[in-house]
Amino acid sequence: MNKPNIVMILADHVAFHGHYGSDRYPYRWPHLDRIAGQGVWCDQARCITPVCTPSRASFLTGKRPDKHGLRWNSEYPIPHNRRDFRDDEVLYPAYLAQAGYQNHYYGKWHCGVNKTAADYGLIGWSLPEYGNLYASDRYKAYLADRGLDQPRCRIDHHLLRPELDGTTVLMDPEEPWDFMDGAGVLLGDPAAQEQNFVANIAADAIRDLARGNDPFSMVISLWGPHHPYYPSEDFAALINPADIPPYPSFAEDLSDKPWRYRVQRDLRCQHRAGERWPDWGIWQTVLARAYAAGLQTDAAIGRIADVLEAEGIADNTLFIVTADHGDGLAAHGAGWDKYSSFSEEVARIPLVMRWPDGLPAGATISDPVTLLDVTATMIDAAGAPDDLHPLGLDGDSLLPMARGMSRREALICDHFGHSGDIAFQKILYLDGWKYVCCWGDGDELYDLTADPFEMDNRVNDPATIDRQHVMRDRIIAHLEARRAARSMWKPAAFWEDGIVFSSPEWPREETLLLYKLRSLQADPDYHPG
Repeated sequence: MNKPNIVMILADHVAFHGHYGSDRYPYRWPHLDRIAGQGVWCDQARCITPVCTPSRASFLTGKRPDKHGLRWNSEYPIPHNRRDFRDDEVLYPAYLAQAGYQNHYYGKWHCGVNKTAADYGLIGWSLPEYGNLYASDRYKAYLADRGLDQPRCRIDHHLLRPELDGTTVLMDPEEPWDFMDGAGVLLGDPAAQEQNFVANIAADAIRDLARGNDPFSMVISLWGPHHPYYPSEDFAALINPADIPPYPSFAEDLSDKPWRYRVQRDLRCQHRAGERWPDWGIWQTVLARAYAAGLQTDAAIGRIADVLEAEGIADNTLFIVTADHGDGLAAHGAGWDKYSSFSEEVARIPLVMRWPDGLPAGATISDPVTLLDVTATMIDAAGAPDDLHPLGLDGDSLLPMARGMSRREALICDHFGHSGDIAFQKILYLDGWKYVCCWGDGDELYDLTADPFEMDNRVNDPATIDRQHVMRDRIIAHLEARRAARSMWKPAAFWEDGIVFSSPEWPREETLLLYKLRSLQADPDYHPG
């Protein structure tokens, strides 16, 4: 078999768990479903950490945040957070290049202040940090080539700036977050919408590459359907807000949740004289725009799938569709964004793989998997060496799982909070249960089979004590193994923005969390502050 081409679409911030395919509301992405039917659906896929930069950095390196050091978004000047990869860091294209691949990248980067994808040997187009797409030269040239005007957007509702409600603004902001916390409709030609822009320039590149003989990889990194939720008019018309029922945890009082849930609800999600949006009618419109933005993302996915087929390279292309993390929209007391709790809404992501020459059609992986496994899968499919960096990869290839040759029992994820505003968390999935251990705040325990919306935190239920001990032992073993491996990491220290880092940065939070876990195992009534 010839080496497969590898094409991956990375969506951003997808309202998936509790929204997608729900019995409550028939919201589905038809192109994603089509691709899944031709390949493999991972129905327990989760981000490794639910914030853009650390999640994307983990995908790019195949390593957890404690190894690559980008634990929060790169634009935040938080002490002990890297704002660019270390000079000695190895990203996935270095592995694939060893196997003869030409590697391309189009779209959102958000993994560094000073460097972009081009600095790592990736051909294509990206912007530093989050990226101000609508103000970029490449976007404006794209509009000019098609005779399009800079689009305008009608803002239906804005979370923090109510004076913008009902106004029309020019989508040419000085900062990418000028209209970030809003929902509305992009007016004018749909080709000007950001998903179409990225998909079109990537599709043009695929057509050129299809004429060559060498294998290639391409990551197509979309800015959507991340808020602001501004789908074009044709997609907004597909969703009737009045048809969307209240989200199950929308009115949750959070009485059994740790304080971080109330902080993100009451500080982040308040507006207008300190009152949150209490009206489900407003949220129906917001969700309708979010769902429509999701459908526009799906259309971009379908466009790439169609180009692969039209160019005759679909059969020997490993085509992966996934996202960096989920979206806490409308969940747990009317949430917005992801923030500092590791709810299933921010954890769960879509993950589909299609490779007709190499994978079965219509298969499902029901074991828990993450974006780290996607990196390992790409390297495995390419036949590339996986030992280019002394720290190694933290994921496993999904190809044996898809072929029924291996299983995974448990999964551990990380969360450092959204912007340095909450203590560190380790999250264990085991036997349908989820345990969240947090230094500096309370823990959580859910039976996800019986309680998929996490309405009943059973961490204080005496009937779960034995299960908690088993799950805490698993997290302790994980932390101890990673600390032991630290002795193998190359010792080096250097200054960056006045901060001393080691290589890589061993989080102080992991030591504190070990202390808490060991204390809990010795005395279940002991809860450090």
